[in-house]
Amino acid sequence: MENEQKIQKTVHYHFNAPIGQYIEHVENNYFGNDPIDQQKAFPQLPSEEQMKKAVTTTMSQGLWWSNRAWAVVYRVYQMKGYMKGYTQFAREVKGWEMNTDFECNYDAIQKPISSGVFSGMPDQWEEQGAQKQAVKLAYALLEYLDNKIEDSKLSKKIS
Repeated sequence: MENEQKIQKTVHYHFNAPIGQYIEHVENNYFGNDPIDQQKAFPQLPSEEQMKKAVTTTMSQGLWWSNRAWAVVYRVYQMKGYMKGYTQFAREVKGWEMNTDFECNYDAIQKPISSGVFSGMPDQWEEQGAQKQAVKLAYALLEYLDNKIEDSKLSKKIS
């Protein structure tokens, strides 16, 4: 056994799938932080005043149920062209200086959205596990922001 030789093992790895991420289509490219530039890039992006009014109107109509309703507001805002993250949105909402019983914070936004129930358009949300209230709130916000209905007619339309 003096002539014992060490046997080297060679290991080969074969990857049968692509490595990385394939992105088929990019809808929007926006890289700035200036709200004025963002408004120019996305003319449909509601102003802060429009968002505040939409939020207060839907709250007064009884469409809010918890802090997590802010996730619906964030998602609707994204549909309108908002490109910032959860933390930045929560900071902006605090700057809106609104008197509400519902706190807008990172967890209230991130958890429902990360669960996937608010992906796609609101007509798909219920199938993905979202509450009916969330879908109603999303439609009310979208209709209000699209100026399709007046404040007084909002509650009749979404009932």
